[in-house]
Amino acid sequence: MKYGLIGYPIGHSLSPAMFRACYPQHSYELIETPRFEEALAIVRRDFDAVNVTAPFKEDAFLAADEADEASMRLRAANILINRDGRLSAMNSDHLAVRRMLSELPQLKEGSRILVLGCGGAGRAAAYASAGLGFRTAVANRTLARAQQFCSQDPLMEAMTLEEGISRIDSFSAIIYTIPTGIEQTPIISESGAVILEAGYREPHFGGSNYVSGTKWLAYQAIPGFKAMTGIEPDETKIMDAIHK
Repeated sequence: MKYGLIGYPIGHSLSPAMFRACYPQHSYELIETPRFEEALAIVRRDFDAVNVTAPFKEDAFLAADEADEASMRLRAANILINRDGRLSAMNSDHLAVRRMLSELPQLKEGSRILVLGCGGAGRAAAYASAGLGFRTAVANRTLARAQQFCSQDPLMEAMTLEEGISRIDSFSAIIYTIPTGIEQTPIISESGAVILEAGYREPHFGGSNYVSGTKWLAYQAIPGFKAMTGIEPDETKIMDAIHK
């Protein structure tokens, strides 16, 4: 059995270490190319399943022959499973965020969540938050993109990035999914809200109210690896691999 990861760039990824710690009997390779079509051809030809990371999550969903409910709602996939050339898309990002939010004692019934960004990670975060019953605002540079996504759920509200920052004190938690830093980062840091970050390579925040992107990485891998291999992974081994 052969597994791997597609995305670009991915040389820094911790996914190989996590996977190999749980499944030393299987191969896990990086397919690093800026061209999604090239990566997809390799997957169809040589791989049983792959993880998918930026910037290919939306492409992976569109290229799949079938998709789970979450991928269809989010129009993004972080897993492709190859069944005799037929690709199935899945999304475990929302499961990671759902678990992260469920572990926060600060969040109570009626808490409001702000998601910054409306890419694949941002949509997964909002989907998880609303699924837990939290009123969820999605703030994005392009308002129309957030409006289109939020219109399908009464617990979601779309706003511009500037509006979200201006109302930041009204939120109990902030989920930061923008790939780069923004000039309002200090305002977010000083808000007093719990901050969850999608990325882990170059964190933009810190402190006692900060939840690192490494936890998101681990929590999406646990159900994701099981879907890919059919074997429940060892969570302790995943955490150890991340923190080595």
